[in-house]
Amino acid sequence: MSVTTVKRPPRTKLYLTALIMVLFLVGSIYQTDATLTKLATGTPEIFKFIGEMFPPDWAFFADIWKPMAQTLQMSIIGTTVGAIFAYPFALLAARNVTTSPWLFYPARLIMNLLRTIPDLLYAALFAVLVGFGPTAGTLALVFFTFGILSKLSYESTEAIDPGPLEAMTAVGANKLKLIRFGVLPQVAPTYLAHFLYTFEVSIRASAILGLVGAGGIGLLLKNTLDLFRYDQSCAIVIYTLLVVVIIDLVSTRFRSYLLKGSAKPMSETRSRTYKIVGWGAVIALFIWSLTGLELTGFQPTTWILTKAMISGLFHPDWAYVYIPEGEDLLRSLLETLSISYLGNFVSAVVCLPFAFWAAANMSRYRAVSGTGKFFLSVVRTIPEIIMALIFIKAVGPNAYAGVMALGLHSVGMLGKLYAEAIENMDMGPTEAMNAVGANIWQRMAYAVVPQVIPDFISYTLYRFEINVRSATLLGIIGAGGIGTPLIFALNARQWPRVGIILIGIIITVSIIDYISGSLRKRIV
Repeated sequence: MSVTTVKRPPRTKLYLTALIMVLFLVGSIYQTDATLTKLATGTPEIFKFIGEMFPPDWAFFADIWKPMAQTLQMSIIGTTVGAIFAYPFALLAARNVTTSPWLFYPARLIMNLLRTIPDLLYAALFAVLVGFGPTAGTLALVFFTFGILSKLSYESTEAIDPGPLEAMTAVGANKLKLIRFGVLPQVAPTYLAHFLYTFEVSIRASAILGLVGAGGIGLLLKNTLDLFRYDQSCAIVIYTLLVVVIIDLVSTRFRSYLLKGSAKPMSETRSRTYKIVGWGAVIALFIWSLTGLELTGFQPTTWILTKAMISGLFHPDWAYVYIPEGEDLLRSLLETLSISYLGNFVSAVVCLPFAFWAAANMSRYRAVSGTGKFFLSVVRTIPEIIMALIFIKAVGPNAYAGVMALGLHSVGMLGKLYAEAIENMDMGPTEAMNAVGANIWQRMAYAVVPQVIPDFISYTLYRFEINVRSATLLGIIGAGGIGTPLIFALNARQWPRVGIILIGIIITVSIIDYISGSLRKRIV
């Protein structure tokens, strides 16, 4: 019996990587002027702001239902339409399905370009083109869903068992039969699971699209913030939390069933009944969304604005790239990257204890892990914008507020991913060490950590990609980064300035995505 040994990277490479990460960390701290002293000094202001939010205006709940229903309808339509376009593109971008580089390279390029633009920026662009309201939010969610779902789906497609495809190719099956009988049966459960996950993300995203006039609960949230009715803002956040937690629970259960199957044996008749009921519910929700959402359509000025925007985007303001005496594109992008990197570091460190708290296999009692999962749900439901407002009260309108907002918001998302990695690990080594009397710290050091570290690093890199996009728009409320000049340019219809900023965002995010993706492939 041969024993396979894991080849460890040379220590020199590890030390060099650690040194580079530390240098980036120090540089990010310097760039954002992030100090614990400044945070400690401003902490009383944070408590004062939170005090203005509590107690929530419970009577305001009666006014929240309609905007929340609009948010759900936007998410359902946006996610569904985005998925309809994403799945064919995923098949087109998968090398094991589309062998021609003339097809899968352009497909990947389109997917990556659309994915680099943040959801709030899509909403701001469509709000200008089609007017304020749910139409802009729905269109933004279509593109947002397409970006997430196409990437997840083509990666899942490339990971399928090649055996059936090779067998069908050998007997002369054409491309359509290859997809219908060789690909779709393998990826359908994963595609549906990704669809449910994207729907969860869309609900959270749509909750802040109203900040730029794209309808839904975010528009009501913006109005309460503008009027300094923080008690009503708190009521909106709590209401959104309840809705998201319910959707999370239902979606998680369905995703687990799709990917792992039912824990109990189920008859064919019962399984068929469940499928019919499930599809019936999906169709009913889609019809409810289409009939209930007031999509206003394109405005008379849409074509004129679209032409002006396209002209400006193709004639960018190159002079803005570098301005020696003041604010420019390079400085703003550097600040955005610093906010993202430092915020990601904060979240990766802070979320560790919460991830172990939320992992079901780390405790004998389900209530313990359940409260941990609920806490992480609460954290990730609070929009970065709200967290940024809280920290602006403490440290002022600057990049440091953006760092803390991104860092704490990411604790919820990263903690959930970490907890899932812990739950999916092999418990054999832990049980073996427990049997020989190892204490909890020994079990953690030698049985748990070695298994979960690769997943932790991969998820952290993935979250960094997302944080770069999020950081690009924190400047809307003064939390630093490229968002501030971008929103100013959008509001002033300075399309050449918008064009060069978009080019900068796309290039920056694409480079980060490429580096992060390459590192994750080596790790996992």
